[in-house]
Formats: sequence, C-alpha cells, structure tokens
Amino acid sequence: MKEHKISTKPELGKKDSFYGDRSIVLSKKQLESIKSNPLINGLYISDIGFYPNAKNHFRRRKKGINEHILIYCIDGSGSIQVSDTIFELKPNSFFIIRAHEIHKYWSSDDFPWSIYWLHFGGKKSRYFEIFFDKVIQIEQSNRSRIDDRLSLFNEILTALESGFSAENINYANMCLNSLLASFFYIETYRLVKGYHNPNKVDQAIIYMQKNLNKFLTIKEIASHVELSESHFSKIFRNKTGSSPLDYFINLKLQEAIRLLTNQSLKIKEVAFKLGYSDPYYFTRIFSKHIGSSPGTFVKTINPQS
Repeated sequence: MKEHKISTKPELGKKDSFYGDRSIVLSKKQLESIKSNPLINGLYISDIGFYPNAKNHFRRRKKGINEHILIYCIDGSGSIQVSDTIFELKPNSFFIIRAHEIHKYWSSDDFPWSIYWLHFGGKKSRYFEIFFDKVIQIEQSNRSRIDDRLSLFNEILTALESGFSAENINYANMCLNSLLASFFYIETYRLVKGYHNPNKVDQAIIYMQKNLNKFLTIKEIASHVELSESHFSKIFRNKTGSSPLDYFINLKLQEAIRLLTNQSLKIKEVAFKLGYSDPYYFTRIFSKHIGSSPGTFVKTINPQS
C-alpha cells in the first residue's frame, strides 16, 4: 500500500457527529471489571463503533492509548500516521495501531471514509503483533465474506447497546475472538464457509478430509491439486511442518477419536470406517500416534464403559 512522508493536516480534533454513526465507550469501572474477569480479560474490547461517511473525522494522540486500535475502511479513504510515515487506507483494508504508539489519522476531504473501528487489549493481543502497523488489503470477491464480518461488528455493537450487564459484556468480548480471526486468518475464514480456495495445500487437505475411508498416496494427492509429487511435498511441508502422508494419518486419527468419543462404535467398526481392514494394524497406528491403544483411550474418556 501507499506510504509517504507526513503532510500538513490540522492539529485540532473534529467533533464526531456523523449521520448513522454508532459507538460504545466502556467506562473505567467497566474496564476494571473486565480486566479482573478471567473469562474475557485475555482479549477484550474497550471501545467500538461505526462512522459512515465520516467527513472531517480526525484524531491526534501524542501518547497513544492503552489499547490497540483497529480501523477497518469499507468505503472512501483516509490516512493514518505512525511516527513519520503515513499509510493510506482504502475500501476493504484495515490497519492496527499498537497500544501507546504516537499517531494521528484522518478521513479524506474528497472521499470521506466509512469505518468500523475498535480498541482492544489483553495479554493475548500481543500474539497478533505481526498484523500491526501496516495496511492489510482484503481481496474483494464473491467469497470474501465481507457481510459476515460486518455482521460480527454489528452483533458486538448491538450486544453492548443493549446494556452493560455482565452477560452482554461477556458475550461481546467472546465474539471479539471470532471478529479478529476474520481479519487475521482470512483464508481459513473463507474456507470454513465452503468457498473454493485456490491454495494448493488447503485444496489437498480438503481432498484428504473427503477421503478418510481410503489410503491415498502422495501421487494421488499431488495429482488432484495438479502438482508434481516433489513440489507438492515441499510446499506442503513448508506450510504445515508435516509430510502429506503423516498429515493424512493424523486426520484419520482425529476422526477415529471423534468416532470413539461421540458414537457407540466398536474399535473394529471405527477401523473399517477409516479404511483399515486389519483392526490390529489400526490399533498399532493409533497407539503409536496417540500414545495409548484405542481400548485404553475409550476407558479414559468413559470410565464406566
């Protein structure tokens, strides 16, 4: 995205009054309660809002604030200055200003931005620092799930607008995890909705998941995603840290655990469902990867069985 040296902008803030705007600012007392609540204090919201067509919107903070600031532009444009660099925000892009960072931001005079924004903090927030201080553009297509993300924003706003009961605050902050995941893990966010994913590794994993009752070879999987065996194995390991066949075995064993846990199936029946004609071989594979035999595992999760 576009970066350039700072330009002259007014140093005074503008009154935030935009037709159709929504915003919630939690009080100091409410934040103290959130920070003492182990259910939500790892990742929490302090402020959240929506400013449509926010002409003259301007903020300057000489010391930053205690929480990180996420600004998600859905229309128009604006600029964010961090240190001596200005970043331009355009439709369907976002930027996160880290806590305590000196900054200012403003809406374009010609094309005022419409933005969803939130301030968030908590010990878990530091694990997302790789996404801070840079413009991230989200590809717009029929699989982008933009409306779903906006629905999450509005759901949090509605929960807090309904009153600051403990239930509403807990619900809103627990929804924050899903909202941030929609920004930080975009391909997975789209994949779980069933959209086609052009990533070859993800395509291969979906293919594996659909064929857990078979014994696939690397050649078969690579052929499905139209790659050579060597190139496919390399990119698969680079992304997952595992070989394709080890990954496939682990998917089978995840399904085995699900079947043993949630269904009253015999070990032999689970083995057959996963393509193992020899239950004893299945038991050896299960024991090697899980650390206990299927029979011992079943007794562990259901002592009365």
